[in-house]
Parts: sequence; structure tokens; C-alpha cells
Amino acid sequence: MPLYRSGVALGLVDPVSLAQYRLALASTDQVRDEIETAIAADDYAYAGSLYQLAIHEGHHLPMDLGERAEGTLLRRAFVTGSGVANGFVFGSIDNGAEIAGSVSSDLVGFGDLRDFSVQGIRLAAGGDYDPVLLTLSVIGLGLTAATYGTAGAAGLADAGFAVVKNVRRAGKMSRPFAAYLAKTAGQVIDTKRLRREIASAVDEGALGLSRARAIAARVVDRKAAGALVDDARVLGEIGTAGGPRAAVQALSLAEGPSDLRRLQRIGLHFGDRSTAVMKFLGRSLMTIGWDLYLLVAALAGLAASLALFCLRQAARLLLFPCRRQLKPVFKLVSVI
Repeated sequence: MPLYRSGVALGLVDPVSLAQYRLALASTDQVRDEIETAIAADDYAYAGSLYQLAIHEGHHLPMDLGERAEGTLLRRAFVTGSGVANGFVFGSIDNGAEIAGSVSSDLVGFGDLRDFSVQGIRLAAGGDYDPVLLTLSVIGLGLTAATYGTAGAAGLADAGFAVVKNVRRAGKMSRPFAAYLAKTAGQVIDTKRLRREIASAVDEGALGLSRARAIAARVVDRKAAGALVDDARVLGEIGTAGGPRAAVQALSLAEGPSDLRRLQRIGLHFGDRSTAVMKFLGRSLMTIGWDLYLLVAALAGLAASLALFCLRQAARLLLFPCRRQLKPVFKLVSVI
């Protein structure tokens, strides 16, 4: 079964093939327990998606589990409505509805202005501030569609930045990716000039959305922001394919830009099921694992043996006319 599901050996390094392999070999009991846990947490979006994914991958699950995973219409409406409100106002991202509300607040400018004001005022006052949140809010306010190249690219990047900010604020980003962001963010904005601009605006009592955008446009280095814009665009594509929650899940797994691009392939392939794939499989999407390594090593050894056999037969055919003169060589080839 593992050999059949693995297909061609080199396919195991592809994130989509690896995900399909692990989903097929996952325990049905493990899938059932995960769905039950999601139902108990009122996470019907994840529970229903995982149920459909498991059925698609050949797991046999009871029908009533699927019905409970969908939840009642009234319960889903309540969970969704309250989640969107909490996400929009407070920026919480504990479930899909809260993520949608939180990301929406950034896309309409509310979240960027909120973070820019809070973190910027702390910077101007000499207090503790989050340089990543400040930098991302400055980029969100200061860069325009012309900077990204097209309006469509700007939309993807804006959505990606919104997700990054909310995941950062909620503390659900992987530590390696957070370290990468912190290192990159320090090169994007002129903090000394930003401190002066914000202090002046606060004294005038005019730190509104239009003033904040003007300040942000003056302090951001567009060239240095290029790497973050590219990462945000990739994250935006994941969110477009699998929803905002898939993008949030990707940030909790990715340890750097390369991981983010591997997860992009997962999102584009699995679509609205990508959240369930990422959440259920976790970091195993990024690593082949010891069992798969042994399988690949065995297949590689078999390939090497076949290649050596072919080389030996080719040598025999080429040297056959001169077999008497090259008898010692034939003995050497036989030994090899």
C-alpha cells in the first residue's frame, strides 16, 4: 500500500504528493477523533471540511458524524456572526469566522490605521512597540497598486499583509517565520523619520486615515519592502484558493519563504479543503519522514543496481570482439 500510494519515488518530495500519501495512510480513528474535537469546539467549518476530505481519501466514516460536523443552521449562524464581529473589532483569529472579520477590518483600512496608531504612538513616546506590526501597517497604508504592478497583485498582497498582521498580533505565527519577519521589517521603514512625523501629527491632533497614509508613504522603502510584498502575494494566493483560514494555517506551519511557497502548492491543489489538509497533517507536510526516507533509499538503491547491471552488459558487448586480448579486463568487469 505505501509503495502504491507513493507512486514514482521522486514524487514524494512534491508537497501535494506527500500530502496525499499521508492522508491515505492516516488512521481512520485519528480522523474521527479530530472531527469530534472540532465539533466540541464549535469549529464546524473545519469539522465538515475534514469529514469531506477523509471520505474523498477513502476513509469510511459514519453518516451521523458528517451530519454533526455540519451543525445546525441556527448554531452555525450564531457562531459565524459572533466570530466575524469579534474578529473585526478585536482582531481575534480563533476560528474561520473571526479570521474573516479580522482580515476584513484590515482590507478596509481600519486594522492598518489601528495598528499604525497604537504602535506608532508607542514608538513616538519611546515605549515598547512591535516593529513587525508597525512595519506591516506602514506598508499596508503607504504602498499603492502602482507599487505592486497591477491592481490584482495589490489585492492579493493586501490580503496577505492583513493575514500576517493578524497572525502576528495573535501570537500564532511559527517562531522561525516571526524571526524572519523581524529581520526583514527592520530594513523597510525609516523609524527615526517616522517617530518625528507621528509626534508632529499627534501634536496637531490629525492622525487620521489620510494623514497616516501620507506619513507611511514618506517613510517606507519600496525596494526593501519588495521581499515582504512577494511573500504577502503568495499568502494572498493561498487565501484566495483556500480561504483566509488556510493562509493563517500556512503561517503557523511555514518557517520561511520557501515553506510558504510549498504550502502555496497545497492551497492551489486542494482549494477549500487546504485548511483541513494543513491543520490535520501539520509540519509533516514539510518533511518526508524516516519511513518515506527508507522507501526512497530502497528505490534509489534499486535504480543504482539496475544502472550498474546495464553498464556491465554494455561493457561486455563493446569488448566482446577483443575478448581474448582483454581477458583480464573481462575478469575485472565480472568482479564489478
